[in-house]
Amino acid sequence: MRKRFAAMLQDLLCTLPLLREVTRAGPRYPDRERRIVAAIHREGIRRELANRTTAALEHEERQQAAYWKLWRLIRPADSTAIPPEVLDPSIPEHVTLAVSVVGDYDAAREEPGEFAECLYRPVSDLPYPPAAIRRCCEFLIVIADTDTASPDKEHDLLVRERDGLGLALFSLDYFLDLPASEIPRRKLENLEYVKQQYLAGSASPAKPRQGDIVIRSGSRETDYVDQVIGVGASDEWMVVTTSGASMQLVRSAEAGKWDEVKVVAPAPAPAEWLTLTPSSGTQSWEL
Repeated sequence: MRKRFAAMLQDLLCTLPLLREVTRAGPRYPDRERRIVAAIHREGIRRELANRTTAALEHEERQQAAYWKLWRLIRPADSTAIPPEVLDPSIPEHVTLAVSVVGDYDAAREEPGEFAECLYRPVSDLPYPPAAIRRCCEFLIVIADTDTASPDKEHDLLVRERDGLGLALFSLDYFLDLPASEIPRRKLENLEYVKQQYLAGSASPAKPRQGDIVIRSGSRETDYVDQVIGVGASDEWMVVTTSGASMQLVRSAEAGKWDEVKVVAPAPAPAEWLTLTPSSGTQSWEL
């Protein structure tokens, strides 16, 4: 009995180092079970990616279908059913299409829903494809800023709306191509999440501060930063200056100074919302 107990004790002492190693390293599975666990993880990742792709396709198809439907309501009888890639200011239906698209987009901006506190929102909130909205905003801005072939009535309307068109175009950058479920609804969490998503692993861009000097392009006159609205592509910041103008700025070579890239809405009448915005749904514009 005594010899048997001694043998059991010896076996236990020999086993203790192995137990300690297993405890440190975690559970060890046979190769077959490890392969099963790995397959489960791969399937979970594949399913998650498939779900994201399906969600993206759903909103892209919905936006594209809405854009095509709008064009079919507006287009001349002898034109193609496919919306034009290049908009022509001399064609009234092209102007009507652009005005309707921007009006519906602005209506979506006015109704942020659960993202009311947030700067960033999902691109799925847009009524039409982002590229189509951008094209229409830029098209109308060109009409407002230049002498075009567009009739005087349309030109005068867009000149009055020029400031709002600039802000609408800038605001498009804050619609992110991410699932709505992933974007936080609270203001600070919303900002922090986007910072982590897009600035992780890189230094944060220098940010304008209230009172920083703004060097106006062309005239080289100075203005001052009053409010910082946000940052867009190429570290271009959207600010409101003390004169009331809304501008895009880039960092100057001198600390505390910023160079104007372009004026989005000149002083003294910064715009908030477009009067182009339809009161409910898409309406037909008779220009």
